Amino acid sequence: MNTYVPLVQKFAARVVLFHSAVAAKLGLPVSDLKCLRILGQGSMTPSVLREEIGLSGPAMTALLDRLEKAGYVVRERSSKDRREVFVRSVPMRIREIDRQYDGQYEQMSELFAKYSASEFAAIADFLEQTAAILAEEQIRL
Repeated sequence: MNTYVPLVQKFAARVVLFHSAVAAKLGLPVSDLKCLRILGQGSMTPSVLREEIGLSGPAMTALLDRLEKAGYVVRERSSKDRREVFVRSVPMRIREIDRQYDGQYEQMSELFAKYSASEFAAIADFLEQTAAILAEEQIRL
């Protein structure tokens, strides 16, 4: 086994634990928080969001029902095709979530400043490739 794999696994575990702590502080299931982080300030169809997260249709519907009831998202019909529905985040509620990440943002900004542009490009490439591998493995599982 590559000696860096355990380091990546430890990093991934810390990321999960951090997001779990944020979710607990907000009173949200961690899956709901991750859905909101993927949705961000934008909107997408429930089916696209479901594919991004890897949930079944009924599980996605239940998740969106919870988020809508809690005021984090709204469902809107497309103006072009009334059969098409989009899920849109509520900016004020997303800002509440974003505030939970302020400490991480500040510390990460300081950490980023330690790296040159080329070093950070390598780090960014690694993170993007890692995210793609994790998404692939999530689908496989």
